[in-house]
Amino acid sequence: MVGLLEGASAFPTAIVIGAHYDHLGLGGRHSLAPDKTEPHLGADDNASGVAALLEIARELSARREELKRDVLFVAFSAEESGVLGSTHFTRERGEAGMKGIAAMINLDMVGRLRGNRLTVLGSDSAEEWGSLIKPACEKARVECVTFGDGYGPSDQTPFYAAGVPVLHFFTGAHSDYHKPSDAPEGVNAAGVAQVASIVASVALSLGERAALSYRKVPSPAPRGDVRSFNASLGTVPDYAGPANGQKGVLLSAVRPGGGADQAGIRRGDILIRLGKHEIGSVEDFMYVLNSSKPGETVSAVILRDGQEVHLETTFQETKRR
Repeated sequence: MVGLLEGASAFPTAIVIGAHYDHLGLGGRHSLAPDKTEPHLGADDNASGVAALLEIARELSARREELKRDVLFVAFSAEESGVLGSTHFTRERGEAGMKGIAAMINLDMVGRLRGNRLTVLGSDSAEEWGSLIKPACEKARVECVTFGDGYGPSDQTPFYAAGVPVLHFFTGAHSDYHKPSDAPEGVNAAGVAQVASIVASVALSLGERAALSYRKVPSPAPRGDVRSFNASLGTVPDYAGPANGQKGVLLSAVRPGGGADQAGIRRGDILIRLGKHEIGSVEDFMYVLNSSKPGETVSAVILRDGQEVHLETTFQETKRR
């Protein structure tokens, strides 16, 4: 679901502020309470982000004369299935359309502000973020901890992979994550309002700059393609998969300095074989990562522009979380 708030100036690029509105339903394979088949309420993950999104829209609408850029407010679905909604959004806009987006700000799990401390991920994706985040946090009297590239298991990733500077606002993990106990009574509503105020201030400040300087952060010790695997190639799979049901793993990004990058594998390639293993799906890819060892060199077969390309690549150690 998308809403447009037009800015007061004729900036050619817009800001996307997003949050995912899906959750786990009655649980299933992503639940951390696998023995329970009951409503997983998702109050923090991610009703809190949607509430903040609506509050930001309200505040920016009231201050529209100060808003220089257009803002797209997007509520994404299918984030829990592999950021499918945000991936679809970026695909449909295409390369030319993505150049019309100055920045993307993601709100995912912002309902448990504790100790007045807020994490802002993705601050390394543009060199200007620090100077925009600091005054906004100081104004809200919140301690903001900033770090990280634009990759992560949420909706900012497809935007960063497409060349857009991103931020992910996050109030931290907790024991109710992906369980039925993630209920409304655990949400710090005043904290959600503080986060919304900070994001609104950042959005207004973005109108004072012609552009942000996108940075593709080097990753000498990649975290791996998916969480907690033995080996890594430094790739970011596109969980929506190749078009028209084609087999293989479409790569939405390749981390600088990773094994795939050193082998010459690129964003947009479709991985169809690693060593002796056919790669028909992300699940196949996970199996290979789990069964491989850092330092092992294998032949990778990719499809690029409809042609098979054979490259030698070396697995690296996964940096576990």
